[in-house]
Amino acid sequence: IGYDFSTLRPKGAPVKGVGADASGPLTFMDVWDAMCRTIMSAGHRRGAMMATMRCDHPDIEEFIAAKREPGRLRMFNLSVLVTDAFMTALSEDSAWDLVFEGVVYRTVQARDLWDAITRATYDYAEPGVIFIDRINRRNNLHYCEDIRATNPCGEQPLPPYGACLLGSVNLARLVRDPFGATARLDGQELERLVPLAVRMLDNAIDVSEFPLEAQRHEAQAKRRIGLGVTGLADALIMAGARYGGGAAVQLTENWMHTIQRAAYMASVELAREKGAFPLFDKEQYLRSETIAGLDLDVRDAIAEHGIRNALLTS
Repeated sequence: IGYDFSTLRPKGAPVKGVGADASGPLTFMDVWDAMCRTIMSAGHRRGAMMATMRCDHPDIEEFIAAKREPGRLRMFNLSVLVTDAFMTALSEDSAWDLVFEGVVYRTVQARDLWDAITRATYDYAEPGVIFIDRINRRNNLHYCEDIRATNPCGEQPLPPYGACLLGSVNLARLVRDPFGATARLDGQELERLVPLAVRMLDNAIDVSEFPLEAQRHEAQAKRRIGLGVTGLADALIMAGARYGGGAAVQLTENWMHTIQRAAYMASVELAREKGAFPLFDKEQYLRSETIAGLDLDVRDAIAEHGIRNALLTS
């Protein structure tokens, strides 16, 4: 589960109705953490949560440093919601206001806040960074949802009550003549597998038992799926490309383009067969920054037939 704790009043803010001071988001995170540990102890799968907080929240420094305390918030991954405005302030080495509901609580240097994030990440691998404005700008559903959190591992940004439905293609299984002179990924097999995966994930939306009706409505109105990959490093090694090298980057881009193109075309075919997702708005959807970057024939197919799944790749 992912939560945005930026909506909670900062520590020390007045709670006028009861004449008290707010305890701040971190204390509520401790409660959620204990809850998750309790539920985990009764089941077989470890609970996992993502906590996000905006980079301009007055308690952001405490959020960044939370995991320096041994044993605290161990059921959470933490990520800072970094805005375009913050990155501008960082590049200009300027001041940065920490604000809640229009009130400036303190002003810090953007560079100091960024350094605190990077030091914490170096020391104990948290918090992560989510470029939240970029996510919302590139979201295919920019016209009907606002994203402020992700699933626990961060690979799928989700709106309120959104569910991540993920599947992965094992690229390592598709390498022919591994480590040999003609080592290559079988592009035709990849193009055959992706439509099967898209159909399977789309069907999973209809057979899933969602705990809450709001989750079911969200999933069925947008039919969001997340087709990704596993075995990338192994596939690159088998193909003779050093991970992170120029050849590996080019191969990865080529493979991902194949997956993206095949996934969107498969979803168009599903729309022809079963209908587009209910919130599909052709003009708004095609105006999305991500859709505008697809191949022209893919965009034309979406314009003509619609698309079954609002988002397809993770």
